[in-house]
This record gives sequence, C-alpha cells and structure tokens, in this order.
Amino acid sequence: MSDRTGSATATVDSVATITWLEGVTVSSHGTSAALRAVESTLQQFGATLRANDGDAPAPEAADIVLVDRVESVPDLPGLPAGHATSYLQHVAEKNRSVWVTISPFGIQGDRGDAIGSELSVEASGGFLAHARFDETLPPTVTPGFLGLRMVGIAAAVAALHGLHTFRRTGEPAHVDVSAQAVLIATGLALEMGHVLAECPGGGGSIRYGAPTGFFQCRDGHVYVCVLEQHQWEGFRKALAPRLDSIATLEEGRDRHDEVNDAMSDWVRDQNAADAESALQDAGVPATSVNSVSTFIERTFDSGRPSGFRPGVAPSLPAVVTDVADKAPDARASGAIDLHDLRVLDAGNVLAVPLGAAWLGAMGAQVTKMEDPQRLDVYRRRGPFAHGEPGLNRSGYFNHINYSKTGLDITVDERGSSLGLSGYDVVIQNVTKRRASQVGIDAASVTDLSTPKLSLTSSGFGRIGPWADFRAYGHNVHAFSGVTASTRNPLDNMADMGVPVADVLTSVALNAWVLAWALTPHRDASTAVDISMAELMAAQLIDLDGVDVGEAYNAPTVGGDIFVRLAGANDLVAVSLRDQNDIETLQNLLGATLPPITRRGQLVDFQTTADLHSVADLDQRLRSAGLPSALVLTARELSVDPFLRTTGLFQAVTSPTLGDYEVVGLPWSFVDRNREPVFAAPERP
Repeated sequence: MSDRTGSATATVDSVATITWLEGVTVSSHGTSAALRAVESTLQQFGATLRANDGDAPAPEAADIVLVDRVESVPDLPGLPAGHATSYLQHVAEKNRSVWVTISPFGIQGDRGDAIGSELSVEASGGFLAHARFDETLPPTVTPGFLGLRMVGIAAAVAALHGLHTFRRTGEPAHVDVSAQAVLIATGLALEMGHVLAECPGGGGSIRYGAPTGFFQCRDGHVYVCVLEQHQWEGFRKALAPRLDSIATLEEGRDRHDEVNDAMSDWVRDQNAADAESALQDAGVPATSVNSVSTFIERTFDSGRPSGFRPGVAPSLPAVVTDVADKAPDARASGAIDLHDLRVLDAGNVLAVPLGAAWLGAMGAQVTKMEDPQRLDVYRRRGPFAHGEPGLNRSGYFNHINYSKTGLDITVDERGSSLGLSGYDVVIQNVTKRRASQVGIDAASVTDLSTPKLSLTSSGFGRIGPWADFRAYGHNVHAFSGVTASTRNPLDNMADMGVPVADVLTSVALNAWVLAWALTPHRDASTAVDISMAELMAAQLIDLDGVDVGEAYNAPTVGGDIFVRLAGANDLVAVSLRDQNDIETLQNLLGATLPPITRRGQLVDFQTTADLHSVADLDQRLRSAGLPSALVLTARELSVDPFLRTTGLFQAVTSPTLGDYEVVGLPWSFVDRNREPVFAAPERP
C-alpha cells in the first residue's frame, strides 16, 4: 500500500481544543510565574488542573503533582513548609505517579532550601552576565517574567517526561527541575558550547558582525541582522551605492562602523514598515521594532488562527491543522513510548536542533538529516574547538546536536532521497521553498497515510502575511515586543544578551512532541505551525498596554538590585521583598541602602572586616532566606563548584574530539541516574 493518501480532510483547530492529555489530572502548589506557565502549558494540551481547596483530594491522587519552591515554600497537606530533606522524604513516601519540584537550584544538594526571584534566577543562569556590556554598569534586566516563564514551560516538558517514564516503568518519578539549569541549558546554549569546546574568542551574540542592531527610522526603529554572504549581497544592493566598495560580509565586519553609518543614513528618512519591506524583499533579516501592543494588533489583524488575540494568549500559540482519515496502524492506538518515538530533525541553526537534542537525551530515536551540499551554518562556520577549523569541530553544532544519529540526503530539481514513513515526528525550520523541495513541509508529512506530527518553526509562522520573512532570534525579539519593552541601565531601548526566542522555541517543540506522543488514539495527522514571535509575545502578554518606564519602577518598599563591593566588578543580584529583607542586607553590609528607584539598580558598598567578596555576601543572603545569586558568565558557570555537583554537564566521546562535555537536560529524576547522551553525528 502506498504511504500517501489520495485525499484527506484538513481542519484548522484552536489550540484551546487540543485533547491530547485528556484524563491527565494535575495538582498544583505554589505562586510563582514559573508555576503559572506550567499550569497553562499542560492545560493547553487538555490536562485537568485540580483546585486545591479544603475539599480537594490529596496531591498524590493526581497524575502529576507540581510543587513550586521558587519564590516561597508552600504548605502541603501533611507537610508544613519545611526543609528540603524532610520534603524529599515526604515525596518518597507519598508519590504514586509523577511529582515535579521546581526550585532555584534544584531540590537536591546543598542549595535545596534556597529561595529565588526572577532577578536571582536570571543571574544564576547566566542571562544577566551576558546582558552586561559595560563593567561600570549593571546588566540589562529583561522585562516581565521571561526567565521564570521559560523555567515553567521547561518544567511542563519535565512533567511530561516524567509521565512517559512512569507509564513505561510503572515506578513513581520525582522530577527535580532546577531554574538555574533551565536558563543555562537554554539561553546559554551557544555560550556554553563555545566554552566547553574551548573555542577562542567571544561566543554567542557578540559574534554577529555589522550590521546588527536597531536603527532609527522616521517613525520608529528597524532591527537588522546579517549573518550570511547572500544576505550581505542583498543588503548592499538595497543600500547601493553606499556600500559598493565592501564586497564581502567579512569585510563588512571589519568595517562595521562604516556599515552601521551607511545603514543609519539610508533608513533615517524612511518609515519602519517601508524599510522592513525593502530589506526583506532583498533577502535581509530585518523587522520593525514593535511594542507588545503593536505586535498583538498586527498579529490579530493578520488573521493567523493561533489563539492569539488582544489581551489573551495561550502559553504556546500556534496554528494547528488536523488532517483526518488516516489508516490505522500499530502506532495509532495508545501512547507512543518515548524510547520508541522516531523523530526526524530536519532543522538547522539553533531552535530545532537544540529541541531535538533534548528529545534524544530523553531517549527518543532522533535522526539528524543533513544535505552534504548545504550543511548547517553552525557546522560550517564554527566557532571551532581549540580554534582548529573542521566540520566535526564546531562548538555550537556539537553542543546542540548530541544524542542523534546522522542521515545524509541528496536533493535535486526532482526532489530529495528522503523517505518519511519511518518517522512519527518531523521537525523543521527551513524556508517554505526548501521544505517543499526536500519534502519535509507540513503538506508532505500530513499527506502520508498513517498519523504523523509535523512541527514547523519560523520567525513569524509559515501561515500568514509574514510567512516568507527572514529572521534570526534577535529580529524576533524586535518584532514581538521584547526589544521595545527592554531598557538598559541608561534607560535606552536595548536587546537581550541571549537568543531567548530560539531556545524558548526549542523548549516548546518538546512540549508539543511529548504531549502528542501521550495521546491515547490517533486517526489524524497534525501539523503545528509555530511563530517564534507569537511565542515570545505570549510570555509578555502582561505588558500589553503597560508603559515601559513604569515596568522598571521599583516598588514602594524594596526591589531588585545589584550589589557591588568596592574594588571589584563582580555583582550579586538580590531581590528585597520587604523591610525585613532590607534590614538583613543592611546588617550584613554594615551600611544603609540608598533609595531604590529602579528595577536592576546598581548599589555600591565598601567591604567590611568580615565581608570580603560578593560570593561571601551571596552565601550569607541565601542562608538568611533572601533571593540572591551571583551574576556569572558561561565561563564562570562551567567551573562553578556547586553546578559541577548537579550532573548538568554530561560527557560524550567523538572520534574527532575525543572526550568533551555538553549541557544535558536541566532536570533529573531523584535517586535515578541520568540517561546517557552521545556525541553529535560526524561527517566523513
């Protein structure tokens, strides 16, 4: 029988109607933004959230128990708020299915009782150190609760991983989610790949050349990011004759001031929408810098049926299309065991490869598709381990493509050599034209005769008016409202230091795959079209209509600050929740705090006789129950003694590089060993 269907019925569904987790009950305890993100993500897939009132059944009666210890320690039936040791014992005695604990540093280890905040979590996970571009100033603080919402969506994935594991083994699973580890494994994915592979030079976003950044237009700003030679050629053509003397992208990087000046001159008298259109038509990743409210209006007006509308957004917005009338097979009834799940990673760069690596780390059978004639830019361009070029030496590629087997395909004018029947899930983020040519587009996947899941990720969705727009993560930040909502310490608009849009998409892809695999019956294929911009804006929905300046105002009492001691540039991030916290900090410092007026304010103090470093101050603040964390870079985190005890860094072995480390899953199962991971596929 052919694996293609002659005809099928396609239905575009609201994300609110998904029932993949129907019958799964969730008991939830806690207060942070991370917990709200877990709840909304699981509910989006059909899980039932139980009310925890006086008549509620015991937590352990639910399929999934969520306990949020990020900002406070909640009371549980039979267990008043208490220390991590007694809590772990309680869970071991009561857990009957899946128990998920979310905490700042993980519930196991000597920081199990630590309390956190949005600021301290972002500091501990490296977000803030990589948003500090001047050592005389504090880092740029992100708007809203992006860090904690990332933690929450990752915790939803961890919960589904736990449910898969429980159903396979029959043994209750206690999943320990570390907020610090989540941000390291996501926002610092590239930086960590750079450090752990011992690549020379700078990592992450600072490797971008010119033009990169936002530029003033007549009525706003546009954000431009050029990474490829063909993009540079389109950029030169759009700005001609200003840059005719600079033929290559590498030359443009070397003459970045000249390039940025030319861009500023070209765009200053244009409207943002016109500049956006002209550059996109030339093949240049360029977008208007929208506010959250403007983005919501543009998205709503575009007609994309993603569940996104003014003031309301699902946790993971997407356009979901079901193609019915599929032939039943052995995999159509019952959940697909995670270790039996067959996933094709047909993506490139960051979002899809990292998401697929997590699936591989959880035990799924992940295949990395590569066209030898069009290898991933990260594989080709590095940065390379020890500075030695080679297709198997890329710090970025190896770090986000572990736990996959390789598959080479050939592509010509007739199509490709790829066959899809052996996969349950196909994930890709290539252009519409390329996806169709290779045969990995949603139509090709859902046309197969048996039920499949097609996941497509792009900057703005492959359905709608921006389907052909080119974008990188920082373009998505600009388009979705993140950049317009972010202020640096000088109160100027700023971008984030890490590519959150990409890695948030990586986490979201895992949630879609794991939830789909748990559905008890499949008689249709499903295509999910993810707009990274919508996904980002959904996490900022609370900022719709909010004045940006007001969002950075400090509360009446306390606030989020950075403390620096005289003679050093190191910082500790501290959240002062009330007057007691203020007095605790003042007593430790032997000095009075100045007025706190702004979120992320830098406060300088002299050292005292018994307080010599911010590391000492951080330890004392955590011991006193304050949300506190050192502002650490990827390099510092890679050798951090505490982090080294958590198992987050996992060893792999490759024929080319020998032994090296990658950052594994940001959660673990209490009293169980982590799943082993293996090195990224190598080229001959």
